[in-house]
Amino acid sequence: MKITTLTTMFSRWFSNAADIPDSIRITIPMLVSLGLFYSLGFTSAGISGLITAWLLGTQARNLPYLKRLQILSISALITVIATYLAFLVFDNTWLSAITLCSIAILYGLMSNQRPHIRSFGYNFGFIYIMAIHFASVGDSLTIIMMANIFAGLCVTLSSLILWPFFKGRILQQHTVTVHNALADWLNELRFSDNETQLATRRQFFYQSAHNLAYFSNSVSSPKRALQIKIELQRLLEMSEYIICLERVLSFDLHQTTRVRLFKWIEITVEQLKNNQQITETFATNEYKNTPYIIDIIEKFKRCYNFDTFSTPDYSKNIYLFTSDSAAFISDFCHAVKANSKEWRHAGKIAITLAVTQFLTEFYHLPQGYWISLTAFIVLLTSSMAVTNHRIWNRFSGTALGGIYCFICLYFVPPQHLILLTSISVFFAFTSYHKERYDIHVFWLTSMIVFAISLLSPDNTYVSFYRIIDTLFGVTIAFSVNYFIAPSWTMTWLDRHTASMIKSQILYVAVLDKPQWEQKINLYQSQQRYYALNGEVMNLLKEPNLSPRTSKDWLSLLVLIRRLNDSLLLATKLGIQSDKPQSTARWINQLQWIEQTFPNRCKHGEIPPFDTETTPIPEDMLCALIEKDIQQLTAWMLYQRAFVV
Repeated sequence: MKITTLTTMFSRWFSNAADIPDSIRITIPMLVSLGLFYSLGFTSAGISGLITAWLLGTQARNLPYLKRLQILSISALITVIATYLAFLVFDNTWLSAITLCSIAILYGLMSNQRPHIRSFGYNFGFIYIMAIHFASVGDSLTIIMMANIFAGLCVTLSSLILWPFFKGRILQQHTVTVHNALADWLNELRFSDNETQLATRRQFFYQSAHNLAYFSNSVSSPKRALQIKIELQRLLEMSEYIICLERVLSFDLHQTTRVRLFKWIEITVEQLKNNQQITETFATNEYKNTPYIIDIIEKFKRCYNFDTFSTPDYSKNIYLFTSDSAAFISDFCHAVKANSKEWRHAGKIAITLAVTQFLTEFYHLPQGYWISLTAFIVLLTSSMAVTNHRIWNRFSGTALGGIYCFICLYFVPPQHLILLTSISVFFAFTSYHKERYDIHVFWLTSMIVFAISLLSPDNTYVSFYRIIDTLFGVTIAFSVNYFIAPSWTMTWLDRHTASMIKSQILYVAVLDKPQWEQKINLYQSQQRYYALNGEVMNLLKEPNLSPRTSKDWLSLLVLIRRLNDSLLLATKLGIQSDKPQSTARWINQLQWIEQTFPNRCKHGEIPPFDTETTPIPEDMLCALIEKDIQQLTAWMLYQRAFVV
């Protein structure tokens, strides 16, 4: 095997150099909490502090400093409440189980929230389960509470200690990243017409814009925050013109026009990266559709060089976050609706934890709380495919970690357990940033087993108990996931697709309305597209999915994205000719797709459909929309069941 291959394999177990500072920020409070209380003779409290620092430290990732202070303060309070509640009800089996299931339901209903808000429910459940164990073995509430509070203070201090030095630098890095992502996306138009690559560039830009919006919402100076948001709004406006250029290049342009446009893009990208005004002009020629390109380019230049934006309406723009409180209320109201995916997910977690609690009590398992914790951890998401992925990685990572721990416990003297725990903590959170969940679980298992071994240093078989508990938890979660409360992605896809098509109909209907009204429908359709895109990506991870099905849904995503981009082009440039007749026909065609979609795979009559083929208009803008709708219609007809 080549040395480079070995190096690549080895590097997957550790983080990149850029991730190490954040890993150290997480690990130091964990080790300090464990070391302090262990040295004082309160090992259980040290373990509780270790876990609390772990949960709070990971929650503070990717948040601006003011947001970290707010989130960590709330999370520390939640930790105290969960600990007190566990000690209050632990001696009543039924009350304890009911409380645990209630926490599970609440967490399931919060599964559609932003990650740092969703972590509140996760932390509450995790701390509650651990505290139930500490209470059942007779540990003192006071000392456990002190350890958790101390861990929370350490995490807050480590998360905010560099605030005065790096708050401006981090903001500057995010701003530069957004500018470069925009320039790279524009530059990609010269080299590739591959829609997947362009979509990747687009997604990276919008993700960078999300990160910048996070930080702008927590800038201490209101004037500076407003400047950042206005500048971000300008960049988002420019991104819409890049989408327009991307759509125009998909049309059959004359080769001379295409070459001249590529030359303009090359010079413009260079000026963007150097923060210079865009001075390059697009040379006109005699070919048709050139006026459209000139119009897009001039508006792009004007947006970057001269335009000043007033305070934008952020609530209508999905790329600029609203406040956490407004987002929480909106998402929670959506989750509590009847037949929502969140209700199903909440019920699944509640049933799973009820089963684990019953088995723990019935068989008097000494460390049965690990069964509940394992089941709770693997059921973080409602997606069947992602849950299955976590289940198998959880077990494989735990099995390997358990074997590694047994070897270490057998050969290494007990006085070195603190050192082994410290090493595992560091590697657990240098691998935290990786996509390899099983590697993170391997080191996490090592950390927990070594920490628990501090309670009974002579018990070398604790790692095997950990594997057995994990096997039980994974099996129960697997059984509930498949046989009791399955939630296959396919059952939700039709709802997302129908919502997407409705938004397209509304978008077409307002093409003759003012710009602000078109913008509202643009943001709504984009929001629904990304929701549909997420569901399709989950579908692709499900087992036994046929290649035909996966290709069909991926092609539908492409067709919908093309139509949405064409409508954006119409919003930016306007439709000059035959507008009322065109928009009415487009609405009728999309309404037919909406009516047919739920029954596309069934026999029987379909809604009346005008089989007369409409000739593609010569006007490029109308031609693009006509072609996109026709392709969507062809996709629908292709899905029809063959009548025998």
